[in-house]
Amino acid sequence: MPQQVNLHAIDLVIFVAYMVATMALGFWVARKGKNTAQGYFLGNKTIPWFVIGASMVAADISSEQFISNVGGAFKHGIVLAAGDWNAWIIYSLLILVFLPYYVRTGVYTMPEFLERRYNSTCRYIFAVASIVGFVAAINAGALYSGGIMLDSFFGEDLARMLPNIVLFGSPVSPVVMYIIFFAVTTGIYTIYGGLKSAAWTDLMQMVVLLVAGFLVPILALRHVGNIGEFIRQNPEHFQMIKPPTHKPFPVTGLFTGFLSVGIWYSCTSQHMVQRVLAAKNEWHARVGVVCAGFLHIILPFFFIVPGIIAFKMFPNLPHPDNAYLELVKQLIPTGLKGLLLAGMAAALMGHVATVLNSASTIITIDLYKRLMKRDVTDAQQVRFGRWSGAAVLIASIWIAIEYTKTTTPLFEKVQTVFFYIAPPFAVIFTLGILWKRANATAAVVTIISGFIVTWALTEFELLGKYNTYNHRALCAWIFCMLTMATVSLLTPPPPEEQIKGIIWNKSFLMLPPEEQKKYTGLKDWRIWWLLFVGIVLSIYGFFIWSRIRHPW
Repeated sequence: MPQQVNLHAIDLVIFVAYMVATMALGFWVARKGKNTAQGYFLGNKTIPWFVIGASMVAADISSEQFISNVGGAFKHGIVLAAGDWNAWIIYSLLILVFLPYYVRTGVYTMPEFLERRYNSTCRYIFAVASIVGFVAAINAGALYSGGIMLDSFFGEDLARMLPNIVLFGSPVSPVVMYIIFFAVTTGIYTIYGGLKSAAWTDLMQMVVLLVAGFLVPILALRHVGNIGEFIRQNPEHFQMIKPPTHKPFPVTGLFTGFLSVGIWYSCTSQHMVQRVLAAKNEWHARVGVVCAGFLHIILPFFFIVPGIIAFKMFPNLPHPDNAYLELVKQLIPTGLKGLLLAGMAAALMGHVATVLNSASTIITIDLYKRLMKRDVTDAQQVRFGRWSGAAVLIASIWIAIEYTKTTTPLFEKVQTVFFYIAPPFAVIFTLGILWKRANATAAVVTIISGFIVTWALTEFELLGKYNTYNHRALCAWIFCMLTMATVSLLTPPPPEEQIKGIIWNKSFLMLPPEEQKKYTGLKDWRIWWLLFVGIVLSIYGFFIWSRIRHPW
């Protein structure tokens, strides 16, 4: 780890003030409507577009990205930005294919969609897989990175002030105490207020993140001055198009990841889609997604640019993951470090709150209500949602503490989990909406065989020199597509009444008639969507032109 980032008293005051303000906002916005199922899990469908956009991005960012993404850019350069800029593909699919069905049918959860389209088996498999992924990969990983982050800022100075706590015969480290601190402060308002608390605090956290996130790249650029010579000396750091054998970002995997992880994560995962389900109407849902897209365009400036500049400033840095905190130590003055710490905390808290609320929603709606007590009151659902949220939080804390005992990089663990479970679910959701011949038998076979194929590709390294997690996901996606199509054609089609109203049609491209009349002119969502897509394609065009000038 890098040396401790020295904090002044004013930095601590800013950080504490931010934490208090976040909790206060979370409790305040939840003062009404939190005791009904729709109010607790979907915010009474009152969430406006700007909250949806901010919350979707907040759900996608954690404090871990300040460390790992900057470290990745330090090592590999601008290529990591494709992860954000490729959002134009995923969000276009969400807006044009998935979102209209989700909003118009009023589904609460993504597993619920699978039961409507296929059968209850698919619903339960996806519900359990989602909960495991939320707890083990997303929430636990975020809490662990938050503990490491606070330890980097506070270090031994605060550790000496903390009491010596022994748990199960072992002393509790400062990192563990920071993990518990973040879990409790985020969990208390999220469990109390549900989606509304999570979404509105996400908005505040995104504002703080935007302000704080600009500090490091702006000050770094001022410090290094004109970096034109650096670009000419290190062209590989400014090339997005890498050879197919490049590890871990080959062009053949970088621009095909949307087929598996992209669709699964942004179009079918409860923690992302739940914000869309809670929109005031379909226009707010679509514009909210476009708003999230514009935010993704600028996110590389927060995470990727600092990593590249750090490579210029500290070329002999012993470990890439030290890059961000080294920049903070060198560039950020007293007072602003507290704001930066608040920004990193905002990223973590928004991430944890989103996943915590989504996990409790799935446990309550897809498992408790369906399996245990079908006829339950709103009050019972809300009460169980809070208890299940607390259980998810405790499990996340436990796994995060286990992460402190391992040496494998967290980024690798999370990405491996994502690319393992994504392909089969991406396929059955996509074909479930686009192809009326897809049936339940094929869906179950695809899920099971898809997991087996991904395991075999990983375990036996069948792809040789092309063995990267994104190539494995692409191969698994192709296999799942072929399996789904073949088994569907060899087995009876689904009943007509089961697929009625689900299969995509041209009306999904347009808003409902009453909303088309209301949102015209500059309020037409298509104008902003086309502008978003056009900006990203222009960025791609620049890098393709650069690749032509400097071939492999």
